[in-house]
Amino acid sequence: MNVAVTAPSRGTPEIGAGVWDLLATQRWRVHRLVVSAPQDPLLWVTEQMYIEPESWIRWSVESLCQQLDSSSVLVIEGVDATNWDVWRVFLKEFEVASRQRPSDDRPLFLVVVRGVAQKCLHLSGAALEVRQWIDVLGEYDTLIYVDQLLRSSRKPPKHHKLMVRQISALALWDLGLAEYLAAQPESILFDVDAVLKAARAALDNNAMLKDEAWEVGGSDQVDGARMTHPFVLVEKGDPERELWRRLWTAQAAELLPMIEVRRRELLKGLERHLVCPFDLGGIQVRSLDELEIGRLAFAAQKQGLRGELRTRAEWLADCRNKLAHLTALNDVDALDARMYG
Repeated sequence: MNVAVTAPSRGTPEIGAGVWDLLATQRWRVHRLVVSAPQDPLLWVTEQMYIEPESWIRWSVESLCQQLDSSSVLVIEGVDATNWDVWRVFLKEFEVASRQRPSDDRPLFLVVVRGVAQKCLHLSGAALEVRQWIDVLGEYDTLIYVDQLLRSSRKPPKHHKLMVRQISALALWDLGLAEYLAAQPESILFDVDAVLKAARAALDNNAMLKDEAWEVGGSDQVDGARMTHPFVLVEKGDPERELWRRLWTAQAAELLPMIEVRRRELLKGLERHLVCPFDLGGIQVRSLDELEIGRLAFAAQKQGLRGELRTRAEWLADCRNKLAHLTALNDVDALDARMYG
């Protein structure tokens, strides 16, 4: 089948290059062409493929289809809102012409279309399909990509996974933004407003991302949920603090389990000072393992414990309370070595 892959004008990878690499390793003869100026697709493709018609007067889309080699794929890039209408007509005519040849002996087009509104993408046929770039990259895709970005630049620190989660939560499907964030000092990633404003100034030429239109990259679906691009939220002033919520989600997913691990480690030292059973606010404590980190810190206070064990318990309890109340940690607490053992 002929395929039109439709994608936003920014925020997605080079689809044509990726498909070209994949097809080139198989049985296809692949030609990658880039449209650089508004032209008649029939004449342009004919010239690009070095075909010399006997007569231009009788030259047609059907003639072109007959001249192209079987098992060849023409990967066309550079189609956008300025020339989509003529390419849409061309693809419809080529689809009809291609069906005159057996399915395993017909040339095919794969056209990458960027920046065209979804309402203008209606196009179909027995040998033609439109695939929209929606909900393609999920959370795990971005996590893996960011993980490799950071690993390629340095030896992973103990807080490596936290940084991977935070960058992924802010970048979502925009791998260019992920690359920018991965190159920034770690501390600035905790100042969401500042780092995203700087990223927008560096990456969003002429501040194009101002609304949630899919065709410009203002929104997409991630694992089935519709998400707004962070640059759009920056433009609007993030009135509902969605960006901070995304940062908190990343921290909660990584640090709440980490706090529980540190709590269990604390028990080994506290057992020598907090001998069970004892009374804690009218409740008989038979085992320290019954106490979550907040109650454990309270027990250390009530029993008059002094020193590092109590300080660490109180600090962990404070971190957990902040996360439990939907408050993201600052860089000092989140990157503290005590969090990572």
